[in-house]
Amino acid sequence: MQNRINGAIEVICKEIKEKETFSWKKATEERLLFELVLAILGSQNRYEVALRFSEEIKKHGLLKERLRSSIAELEEEIHAILSTALDVDNNIVKYRFPNVKARYIAYDLYYFKSIGGIKNLLRNIDDTANLRAFFVKEIKGIGPKQSSHFLRNIGYSNELAVLDVHILRYMKIQGIIGEGYEKAIGTLKQYEKLEAMLIEFLKFMQYPIGLVDQAIWIVMRVYQKDFAKWQ
Repeated sequence: MQNRINGAIEVICKEIKEKETFSWKKATEERLLFELVLAILGSQNRYEVALRFSEEIKKHGLLKERLRSSIAELEEEIHAILSTALDVDNNIVKYRFPNVKARYIAYDLYYFKSIGGIKNLLRNIDDTANLRAFFVKEIKGIGPKQSSHFLRNIGYSNELAVLDVHILRYMKIQGIIGEGYEKAIGTLKQYEKLEAMLIEFLKFMQYPIGLVDQAIWIVMRVYQKDFAKWQ
């Protein structure tokens, strides 16, 4: 089973590599903020749900450089969107944790406005590990996984792994980690330890970890849905 999974991952890696990559240097500030909101909303929620609500926030013009008169008003508008049931893949879904996520997003939007935007930050911190550590420490609603996801999606770095439930399931299947390891990722240091283990294991793939973990994510989602077919 391990070999079948790795074979599928290699095929997907080739397909991802051939696609045009997103460049943060060419992106608008609104697009970068959208990716940040998507990373925040993706925590403890399905990707499809996070994407749908991120799109709704963007549609209401809340990610443009113009901000409301107060952070409280912005938080209220975001909360109203997150509290509304939306159609996600033909299912009516309500977002989990609308209160805290609205508060995080409103704070972060004002924070980046105050420092001249996300691009300004990216230009001033040129070390990937330090930049991720900064996001974890200073940006609300962003942990190691979310910051890695954001920096990869904007094309800033392919050196970071997004250790979500699908990647951790892969690591268990391959014998890299045992049961309960996903519960031990409470700090950036612990996250980096597991990340290093995964990178070391995947050297045979000959692709950067930021590309391989995207392929793992795709394959493991299929594996989870059709487990019996992989036996």
